[in-house]
Amino acid sequence: MAVDEATKKQDELELYQIDDKAIVPFFQKHLEELRQFIHDHEHNNLCLLVLLKQFIRTYRMPFNMQRYMEVQRTFIQRSLHDKIQDRQQAVSHWIQEFAGRHRNRMIQLQCLYLDRVKDRLLPEIEKLLEERIDHLQEKLDEQNSEQASHDSSNP
Repeated sequence: MAVDEATKKQDELELYQIDDKAIVPFFQKHLEELRQFIHDHEHNNLCLLVLLKQFIRTYRMPFNMQRYMEVQRTFIQRSLHDKIQDRQQAVSHWIQEFAGRHRNRMIQLQCLYLDRVKDRLLPEIEKLLEERIDHLQEKLDEQNSEQASHDSSNP
């Protein structure tokens, strides 16, 4: 699918909306869902970057919800600048008309941004996932040890 030059320029202009400092914390916050998502899709043999993008598209969550809402408010204000007299109705109409497209656009931009920061981001995400897997394995080992201890004390 070819992307026209105007869309590419718009993408570049809007990438500033991405909160770079929120990316790793976002994945940390959703680490268990991400780990499960990767596990569920491991049969597809996709690289981590593609899996991260699919995760973002599937869950449709902004990296930084507060920033996302601020940007959305700005878009609403720009769209409604001449409709001040009936602001409540205009905002409601804007949300019905454009909020879905706005979120889709932000999700698309987040995926594009991952391409920009992948060299720095992927090792951090891989480390988070490895630490989570190690932690889960330790818990499983502890549970197995406790169960074995319990079983041996109850003949």
